[in-house]
Amino acid sequence: MSDIMTFFTANMPASVFNQLFEESQTAENACPFLTLIRYPKQEEVDDWGTKAPIQDFETGFLGKSDDELRQYFRRFLSERPGYKQGNIGGHWMAELDEHSAIESTIVLHYGMKKSTWDYMHEYEPETEIFADGKLCDDGYIWWKWRVPFKYSYSFYISIECCDFEVMQLFCRPEYRDSRGLIDYETCDKIIRREIPDPLQTVGGERDESPDP
Repeated sequence: MSDIMTFFTANMPASVFNQLFEESQTAENACPFLTLIRYPKQEEVDDWGTKAPIQDFETGFLGKSDDELRQYFRRFLSERPGYKQGNIGGHWMAELDEHSAIESTIVLHYGMKKSTWDYMHEYEPETEIFADGKLCDDGYIWWKWRVPFKYSYSFYISIECCDFEVMQLFCRPEYRDSRGLIDYETCDKIIRREIPDPLQTVGGERDESPDP
């Protein structure tokens, strides 16, 4: 499984990343999954995710927009030889912004190739891209969520390993606030079939019969 290129778009103490690392690693079977890029011309990249503790640094991505981060992301993957890319994959980015230190949240971006979307909807070509998904210049549809530190690894694994309907679940407005902060606990209960999915698309049908 690949790692996620991670940026600071605001200057903050290294302790914020250290807290993120420690909280994310409490998830079952968790491993380092965020690779920190501190500035655009960084040469050395952690091979298997960045581990805490890190030291304070001044970010080279201060105030960068989503489009600017994506452009850097694509240049990084297209221009660098594979052995200088660490284990960074082509579908995810992560961002620690001006809210992260205050709220203990991280912004996770996920991209799906438009060709993959078209294949999935071959028989329903009129299907609209859901939620705030945006088709970008790199040929990917990008979604993003704000996720509490302690659920960041679990969220990542849920999107990577579960059905497409799980990603749609995390995009439903009833489980996200106006800034994209997800209600992970409720979504996780639906995925685990601890509570029913109101739309009955995730988790299948629950057996409501009493125990013998």
